[in-house]
Amino acid sequence: SCSYHVLWNTFKRIASGCSDAEKANLFHETATRVYRIDAA
Repeated sequence: SCSYHVLWNTFKRIASGCSDAEKANLFHETATRVYRIDAA
């Protein structure tokens, strides 16, 4: 287990070399798909 702070910083490090579009796909699009969020 780890703290929210540690987890969030890990995500930031993983995505640090990604473009804005890649980050949107990694975080937003994945969440939209997994949680079946209606984008409209």
